[in-house]
Amino acid sequence: MASSHARIPSGSAASKAKEKKTTVRIFVSYSHANATQQAKLQIHLAQLKRDEVETWVDERMEAGDRLSTEISRKLREADIFVALMSPEYIASRWCQLEYNRAMGRRARGLMRVVVVVVRPCAWKDTGASDLKSLPRDGRSVIDWRSMDHAFADVAEGIKGAVRAVRASMPAKATRSKPAAKAVKPPAVAKVASRVRAKPKAVLTGKRPTLSRAAR
Repeated sequence: MASSHARIPSGSAASKAKEKKTTVRIFVSYSHANATQQAKLQIHLAQLKRDEVETWVDERMEAGDRLSTEISRKLREADIFVALMSPEYIASRWCQLEYNRAMGRRARGLMRVVVVVVRPCAWKDTGASDLKSLPRDGRSVIDWRSMDHAFADVAEGIKGAVRAVRASMPAKATRSKPAAKAVKPPAVAKVASRVRAKPKAVLTGKRPTLSRAAR
């Protein structure tokens, strides 16, 4: 006969199940000329987005003459900035506004910048010459056998950036509470009955004698 007792997960296993990874936010910056590549990137990031990763793109990037309030807020909130580099991206004033803002945050240690080279362009002249571009080996997306192969490689590179961001963040589930201050034991009250008073001398003539109460 099968046992009727269900196996209860241990406390440590239950606590691990409740652990939630820190959310990592990715801002994707691209030129509308590369909308097809941006959409392909989102497809390849789908699995990563199931792992507490959020991506944000501005569908109206070219509509205004300055960064909107919403774009500015998303840039401040983002942990990773992904730039889809192409000749059109470099030529776009609006893309460069976003990119320069991101590079400024990177210089202050507030954001990681990932460069994805969609088509050959002078991306190293944009101030990112010290960055390692994706896809790997310095090849642009169009130089790969297929767009899927290229963006699968890009997704792996972005996954590495996500791991690095999480490693630099305190984990939500492992944040320890501040240690409580040590409480000093209350001072022992002096009990008059336990303290023997020093007998007082009573002067009687030339020689002092002890009072009757102290004898």
